[in-house]
Order: sequence, then structure tokens, then C-alpha cells
Amino acid sequence: MNGNALVCGVIPAYNARETIAGVVKGVFRHLETVIVADDGSTDGTAEAAREAGADVIVLAENQGKGSALRVLFAEALRRGFTTVLAIDADGQHDPDDIPLFLRVHREHPEVIITGSRMGAPGQIPRHRHNAMLVARFFISLAANQFIEDTQCGFRLYPLSVIGSILLLKGRYVTETEILIKAGDSGTEIRSLPIKAHYPLGQATHLRTIRDIGAISLYVISYLMVKWGIEGFRPGIDNTYRGPGTGRDVFCLSQSFDRVFETVTFLTCLPLSILYGLWYYVGRVFSVPSIHSLSGSGIPVRDVLSSVILLPVLLFVSIVDLVGNHLGIHPDITSGFVRRHYANPWRQE
Repeated sequence: MNGNALVCGVIPAYNARETIAGVVKGVFRHLETVIVADDGSTDGTAEAAREAGADVIVLAENQGKGSALRVLFAEALRRGFTTVLAIDADGQHDPDDIPLFLRVHREHPEVIITGSRMGAPGQIPRHRHNAMLVARFFISLAANQFIEDTQCGFRLYPLSVIGSILLLKGRYVTETEILIKAGDSGTEIRSLPIKAHYPLGQATHLRTIRDIGAISLYVISYLMVKWGIEGFRPGIDNTYRGPGTGRDVFCLSQSFDRVFETVTFLTCLPLSILYGLWYYVGRVFSVPSIHSLSGSGIPVRDVLSSVILLPVLLFVSIVDLVGNHLGIHPDITSGFVRRHYANPWRQE
């Protein structure tokens, strides 16, 4: 059997009638099966996807990208596929990059492969690029490895890896949860340079405050738990050991999880200082406390200062936002982000 026959194309879609057919047909040029999860669309997305040849699962109401992905993972596994190639429905990604993913997958069948748009930052809207750099900085810390573009939806997932982690978060947080938990359990995550297309006026379903805020709360709370575990268990830096471990312990319910995320966000500054002191005291006594802090090759003081400077980042972002509304466009954020969050880690 052709190895590609074990790879299934999956597309989470919401109100993407104008672009879904082109994406489906593009994926069919490289894979034999394409499954679309229509996440409660109201514009005929499901019909357009079927007409293009995709198998379509219709969710009765919009539940968010994370729920659509979980449905797609389960369906692909039920059909006997070992791997899924996920691509967004909005036409931002070029399906003709799929052979690059398949080539790397054949050589490294157990790694997650994620597309990277960072090779052409000039093509990415400035506010998105700043958010991508900050997200990359903290998600890479939590995943114990440098991931060039943590926000790209063009990815290849071995279903064995997906099955080894428990997905508890929804909407856009799910993709971040996968990278962090897989990386923090020892799975390698590889990046591939891909083309990116941002049509003028392209709509996005990502809500800046709600969705980016939810991602930020999850990542910060994960890091606080991770570093705490490393402090009590010196020498380890993979703190996720499967469902119910690490950060999962605090997902007792949605309400409790939200409270926990809020508390860890509000206390992350003193906690980070405490972890820093713990790290340096450990060095004095040759105890590798909070081992992952030094794994990136970035000076530990710079890692900790980047956490401590988060309120300043929020402030300069608000100043830029107000300035843009007034037509001034100060763009203080870009310089601040480049200085404190754009370090690409140690390159092997």
C-alpha cells in the first residue's frame, strides 16, 4: 500500500463557502481522502465541500476549531488512518506544500510537523506577526523545544501522538495544547517553511481578546505548573506524562480551570521570581532545579524578565491600539517584542 494512503487530509471549517472547495481540491491532488468538519456553518460550507469531493461531518452548532479537530481525529482513527494532515479552510495555505510534509513524515514518522510562515514576515500583518513572536516564545518554553511558528494551522499529526495526550481545551487553544503537551512529553516537533497568503480584507474567526487571551492564560498557567513540578523533581524537564498528569491535574471542571488560570496569571510575576531564585540556589548546590529554564540557550535572567515584562507588553499594546484608532500609528509594540520575545533559541 502506498504510504500516503495512511495519511488523511482533515479540514475544520466554519463559514468558509468561498474558499473550501479550492482547499479540498488542492488537498486531493496529494491525498486520497479528505474529511471536512463543518463547525455549524450557516453559509453552505458543507454543500460546497461535498461538491468538491470531501467527506463531510456536520456539527449541529458552532463549537470552535478545537472541537472540530477532535471530531476529525476520531473519524480518521476510526477509518484506520495513522496520520492526519490538517489544513485551514480559508485558503491561507497552499496545498501544494503537502508533499514537503509527506517527505519529512516518511523519514520521521513519529514527529509532529508544523508549517512555518516566519520566513516571509513582510507578508504577515504586523499585529499578527507580533502576536506570533510572543506566542512562539512562551509555547516553545512549555514544549521544551523551539517551534518556529506555533500559530500555523497547517500541520501533520501522527495519531499515535494525539492518542497519547488528553485534549481538554477548546476553540483555538486546542492547537496550542497539542504542541505543548506533545513537546513536554518528549515528542519532537519539526518546522517546515511554507508559503502564506493573506488576501486583503480576509475575514478571520480568531477573536483578538477572547481567543488570544484564552491561549495566553493556558500557556502561562501551564508554565507555572511545569516549573513548579521541575522545582520539586530536580533533573526532569518533561513534566507531562500522559492523561491526568502535569497541568491536567487542575482541569477538574471548566469553572475550576478558569479560576486556576486566572489565579496563576495574577501570580505569575512573584512565582517567576521564586522559580528564578530556586533555579540559582539549585545551581549553587549542583541541583538541577527547574532544568528546562536553561534548555533554550537563552540566559535564564532573560527568560524570567520576559515573564515579568508581560504587564509592560500589555500596556504598550494598548497604547498602540489607541494610537491606531486616533490615526497616529506609533507601533511601540514591534520594537518591544523584537527586543524581548524574538530570540530564536539556540540553533542545533
